[in-house]
Amino acid sequence: MMKNKKALVMSVLCAVASVGFVMSASAAEQTMHGNLDEVVVEGSADVLPGGMAKEAVTIGMIGKQDIMSAPMTVSEISNKTIEKFATPNGGISDALSLDPSVRADRGGTYTDISIRGIYQSGHSYYVNGIPGLLCQENIPYYWADSVSIISGPSLGLNATPLSEAAAGTVNIQSKAASAEGNANLKVAYRGGSSMQEAIDVGRRFGENDRYGIRITASNINGDTAIDGENLEQQAFSINLDQKTDKSKSNLLIVYDHTDHKGGPGAFSFDKAVTSLPDVPDAGKIYKPDWSYNEYDNWIAALNHEQKLTDNLNVYFNAGYHREDWYGYVDGNPTITNNNGDFSINMTNYPLNLTKKIVGTGLKGNFNLGTVENEYLVGVDKTWYTYALSNNAAWNGGLGKWTGTGNLYQANHWPSLPRPSYDPAHNQDAQMTGWHVVDTLKALDDKLVVTLGLHGHKVKKVMKDNSHQDSDAICPTFAASYKISDSVTVYADHTESFGTGSMVSLGKGYANEGQMLDPAKTKQNEIGVKVKTGDFLNTFTAFKITQANNIDKKIGSLKYLVQDGEQENKGFEWAFTGQLAKKWDLIGGAMYLDAKDYKGNKINGASKWSGTVGAIYHPTDELSFIGRMTYLGSTSINNGALDVPSFAKYDLGASYKTKLNNTPVTFDLMCYNVAGKDYWSARSGSNSLCLGAPRTVVFSANFEL
Repeated sequence: MMKNKKALVMSVLCAVASVGFVMSASAAEQTMHGNLDEVVVEGSADVLPGGMAKEAVTIGMIGKQDIMSAPMTVSEISNKTIEKFATPNGGISDALSLDPSVRADRGGTYTDISIRGIYQSGHSYYVNGIPGLLCQENIPYYWADSVSIISGPSLGLNATPLSEAAAGTVNIQSKAASAEGNANLKVAYRGGSSMQEAIDVGRRFGENDRYGIRITASNINGDTAIDGENLEQQAFSINLDQKTDKSKSNLLIVYDHTDHKGGPGAFSFDKAVTSLPDVPDAGKIYKPDWSYNEYDNWIAALNHEQKLTDNLNVYFNAGYHREDWYGYVDGNPTITNNNGDFSINMTNYPLNLTKKIVGTGLKGNFNLGTVENEYLVGVDKTWYTYALSNNAAWNGGLGKWTGTGNLYQANHWPSLPRPSYDPAHNQDAQMTGWHVVDTLKALDDKLVVTLGLHGHKVKKVMKDNSHQDSDAICPTFAASYKISDSVTVYADHTESFGTGSMVSLGKGYANEGQMLDPAKTKQNEIGVKVKTGDFLNTFTAFKITQANNIDKKIGSLKYLVQDGEQENKGFEWAFTGQLAKKWDLIGGAMYLDAKDYKGNKINGASKWSGTVGAIYHPTDELSFIGRMTYLGSTSINNGALDVPSFAKYDLGASYKTKLNNTPVTFDLMCYNVAGKDYWSARSGSNSLCLGAPRTVVFSANFEL
């Protein structure tokens, strides 16, 4: 801990020194050259009316496209949306879930989501187009400028991930320095006794504002609104960029340290539970308050593009992620009967991993008659090292701790000291991928067709030196047609493949150690985008099929085989824009029918879900913020337990003023304003989470 605190102090001191240097350099340049022309920085694309979403959306390696021309379901939420709708409990996941394809499946320690009913963790996210740079726990997001979401398998449009994003891609774009510069200081009360202090400073300098630097630092500390939970998190980022007529580069470096004590977990249910117990108090935890997760993350993401000719560019991307999850004593409760009694097993299971990613290729364009072709040909490679093992010597050689409790009574468990244990090496992996993508534009750009082909090979080496090898190729076909400036129709077929999986050892399978083929996911969708005035509606129908690995009895032996498919089909309505001059709106609804290969409903997959986020501006200085989140009823444990629907409401206000000529914005939010306790289902899971309790957040942002 002392080492981490010293690292944070040094980071903040470096930030202050760097800011001072940048401000001085910028002032000197302006003195020498006078007022400089504005330079448009990558990531500062115009937003749609209302400011909630971007008009130019990021589509994987292809780059920016106008949202009305994009031949698929894609959205990009803005920094305004992140700031207003991320929450202390759900973090950036709650902002992502304003896209109707996305449901926030947060389960205590993990920041998980599902897209169209298929789960993915933070390991599946992209940062500035580079995969695998984030952890799956409490993801800091103060450095994030926007987030693009491609719904449906999109492997053919993105760099190759080790953690497959089978039903959609989440790509976080970092904040870059703007031409006008910024210097912000934020102080926030986050519920309980939790506080946040943060800085965000950016400047451009050099001839024609060629260079930019953006620095953020954030500190969160204190007990949360949940009794027994404590979160400490320090994060620092620096984003450097440069742009000329012939090149553009961006380097993002992020460090964060998190110590999360008593994080709420997901509840599983024993077969003896025949009816879902009443929801307990969401303001309490149901595990020892000495349980904890402590980890460090280091991220580096480099993007460079160089113009070779007027019609040909070369690009190079590189990424590094080191996750050191050295502190772990945790476990989730299992409810054992209808009275709310539960048992809990805690283990000490630390891990660490290192990922290194490089990618390069060519981007260009040419014409075939009146058809314009924008193509990309690229390759990438990932190196991965992973260490994970259970500390069998913990708790006096037991290797675990077991306790019992009840949902409706006060629970207390004697504390245990934090162990010190280095995980053993578990596996190495290498993945090599290639991509060919061509976007054709015809009929005065009314018709846009995207054709893509992706292939990859994976080699895993386990701790016993056994090898797992797999390879796959997947296509992408997408087309859109602008009927008019305000109406676009589109259709696409996309596919994705996992890396292949080995039949686990020691699980009783007769074919243990066998390598199963990569699981294939396919999607077909059709949709229409309608832009009326300052409002954009998107209507989509989709069908996703995903190969299943299932247990199968052959004679008296049990085998794990790939057989049958899960099918998720449904439709969505997404909207964003200005409903009226003073009303900003974003949200949507999704109907999902998810069934397994036998036609049974998928556990935890609600048929209906929806969310609406609204901001009302009665004056230029004052605005009121509201959000409604709805998740429909479902069932778990193969239909044995019915989970009721819920609706949750958040309300708040924002006020802009000046203190001693310093612009300041005050924000007051109350999340779960009705204080409703509810069970929240997780698509594809038999476990449930408790919704976050009523939480009041107050913040002040000073523009220095």
